[in-house]
Amino acid sequence: MPEAEHEAGEGPQRSRVNRCSLLPPLFDGCFFFLLGSFKAPSKGELTKLLQEGGGQLLSRQPKPDSDVTQTLSAAAYHALPGSDQALCTQYIIFDPQGPHKPAVVRRGKVWSAPSTWLIDCVTAFRLLPVSIKASV
Repeated sequence: MPEAEHEAGEGPQRSRVNRCSLLPPLFDGCFFFLLGSFKAPSKGELTKLLQEGGGQLLSRQPKPDSDVTQTLSAAAYHALPGSDQALCTQYIIFDPQGPHKPAVVRRGKVWSAPSTWLIDCVTAFRLLPVSIKASV
């Protein structure tokens, strides 16, 4: 059976075109720190999702004011060109239902985002904008 009949949205088609065109994976150029514990999806599932999507995991929480953080030359390939998100390369991911919430972080190359944002990005196969309200 053709898969396209059972797919929701344009994400799966974009993913196939990306793979056939030999373009970088969805999270190429992005670094992620998973803050706290996660219920659904679990931390292990998020880790696998990020790694399979070309993202790199950080063992320490990035510091927005660090010179090292701000001078990284990596770029998020799938961010909308010209957007402020194209400059963001490090994300602090948290469970919006969990007890661990980051301080509002959206400085330079470090942003915070709920784990639901990751799932939405995968579903759409694009780096979606992170709303300021979602990162609180």
